Amino acid sequence: MKKNLISIVMILLVLMLSTFVTAELENTALISVSLVNQDPDPAVAGDIVEVRIGITNQGGEPANNVIVELDPEYPFELLSGHEAVQKIGTINGYQGIYSDDTKIIKYKVRVDKDATAGEYELKVKTYEEGSSTITTRSLSLDIENKESAEVIYIDQVELIPGKITPLKFTINNVGATPLRDLTFSWENEDDIILPVGSDNTKYIKYIEIGESAELTFNVIASATADPNLYKLDLTLTYDNPITNEETKLNTKAGVYVGGATDFDAAFSGSSDGEYSFAISNIGSVSASSVTVKVPDQSGWKVSGSNSVIIGNLNEGDYTIASFKLQKSGQGTIGTTRTGARNTGTNTAGTRPSMAKDSPLKLEIVYTDSRGNRNTIEKEVLIDSSSIQTGIMGTAGTSFAGRGKQQQSIWLQLWTNGKWVLLGLIILSMVIVVRKKYKKEKLENSYYTYFKAIKDLFKFDKKSKRK
Repeated sequence: MKKNLISIVMILLVLMLSTFVTAELENTALISVSLVNQDPDPAVAGDIVEVRIGITNQGGEPANNVIVELDPEYPFELLSGHEAVQKIGTINGYQGIYSDDTKIIKYKVRVDKDATAGEYELKVKTYEEGSSTITTRSLSLDIENKESAEVIYIDQVELIPGKITPLKFTINNVGATPLRDLTFSWENEDDIILPVGSDNTKYIKYIEIGESAELTFNVIASATADPNLYKLDLTLTYDNPITNEETKLNTKAGVYVGGATDFDAAFSGSSDGEYSFAISNIGSVSASSVTVKVPDQSGWKVSGSNSVIIGNLNEGDYTIASFKLQKSGQGTIGTTRTGARNTGTNTAGTRPSMAKDSPLKLEIVYTDSRGNRNTIEKEVLIDSSSIQTGIMGTAGTSFAGRGKQQQSIWLQLWTNGKWVLLGLIILSMVIVVRKKYKKEKLENSYYTYFKAIKDLFKFDKKSKRK
């Protein structure tokens, strides 16, 4: 019974209050402000959003000369050239929301690019012209961050053909929201450049705002590729929470295939004070306008030109560069006679004093496939025994050296010609045996080659007895 009585009292109070409020509204103007819509919805940080605001009068009296003023605070900013204050005139009383007498006004504001995602208040003031009574309303706007990524290419701009090279791509999150579920891939349509040990696609789970991710691929350029600039097509996709769709970024970059190469230099011998060096292109790129130089250095002196132009040198090829060289400060070559002191002259039975092994610096200057001029320095160790051979040849007075040289020539002739000589002897014997066989065959039809050979040797024995 008590509960029913309390309920009845509450209902009577509500009715009395409603009657009181209605009576008050009949004698006043009550301006109401509402958000009709926003475009885009949600707004995007860094972009412009258009806001439509509905102004109605829910009181019984007309609202005369109504003024609406936008009072934006962070992260909103009214666009330049747009007025914050708008006069909308008189609004009749008892106008519900979106009635025919509802006034619709619009503003364009920019959202700060650094604003984080969330719900923000946009303040609107309303008052009647000349009145000191100002009413402030707050409208809620949703803001999302724009995702943005960029590919910063790359740590390598040059690939050597046939050589595996790490190729690193850096992906930056330059937006105001984290990036999620990224997929990165690259491709060279000519297949001159290909990944090694993996495919051309990698995945990234998450990149925080302002952070970056590095992706490394082991790649190789075809060993037969012509030196040139080759295009890489880069593709980056990631999920966009604003549109709930996949965002795709397509871009391209270039990488040069070719460039520099490498050389090897080796001492190949000396004669008459001239030292020869084998210069080989051990890289995978051709070199043009190759020049070999002997730079100024302690321990060696060049007689004549210190540089030799050897022209173009393809990969895998080699050539010989020769220089007139002398140990620094040698002057006349000293000699040592066995059991005697150094006399300063070189005669038979003497030998030159031994010198230590001394490295020689060579500079190999060449033009690479990009047109750049490069210099590579090599240090070549020269055998001291070869140096002495060259010194004796320069002096020209070592009889022992000449004898050894002649002996070496006859040895070379015998080594290279012994098989030819043996072939000539066998051919001569065949001719003699065949001639003997034909002669005796005419007289004796049973005569054979074997008997001809036997008679031939008997003939030689008879001749020796005589």
